Amino acid sequence: MCRAITTMSELVTLSENDLCRSLTHVFWLGGPSDSGKTSVMNIIVQRRRWQRYPCDFHEHNHLIARADPVSHPNIYQSIGRSLDENWLSPTPQQLFENILATNDERFPMICDDLRLTPPKPPVLVEGPRLFPKLVVPVLTSLNQAIWLIPTADFARASQEQRDKPSGRYGSSNPERLRENFLARERLLAEYIESEVTRLGLPSIKIDGQRTAEEIADEVESHFETYSTYV
Repeated sequence: MCRAITTMSELVTLSENDLCRSLTHVFWLGGPSDSGKTSVMNIIVQRRRWQRYPCDFHEHNHLIARADPVSHPNIYQSIGRSLDENWLSPTPQQLFENILATNDERFPMICDDLRLTPPKPPVLVEGPRLFPKLVVPVLTSLNQAIWLIPTADFARASQEQRDKPSGRYGSSNPERLRENFLARERLLAEYIESEVTRLGLPSIKIDGQRTAEEIADEVESHFETYSTYV
């Protein structure tokens, strides 16, 4: 399963096998925004008393505090820009491509964090930027990872309920920012679903017909087949 990845790690550079071995205690819960990942993660870590690693919580540390122009040029170029510069000037396609580029640079920081966590109890990682191309190379088994894939209707209802994006009112054109943001989110959701399907990765369709607890049950059952922790 493990193969080489491009890493601009600020810590030591590991071989592919060493990196995989250092992450055998990690479980990955990916999927687009508005798929219920945070709710499912919280249920599982409470049941299992696992460590939790919500990627969004570490975003400031990765995208601002630890970014430098040499190792993270795509991340660094957005620092200090206004909302209008970051969200109104680019097209949704450019916003989508920027997320792909910045997450290539950010993912090694996530791995650095995780490999330094205690090996027990396991760690459950959750985030919308856990793209298959980044996660799959660091897995020992596909049973370490699963992606939640929301239907368009489910994602749209979640976005409306949460009034996303909440920070748009600081821009000169909140409605256009919202349109660009939601268009980018659709592109990301389509990309993640297509990659999960193309690679035949474990996934759960999220359509609102089941509770978060029921989804958590299925995720736990998938993780339980990972031999290291059976």
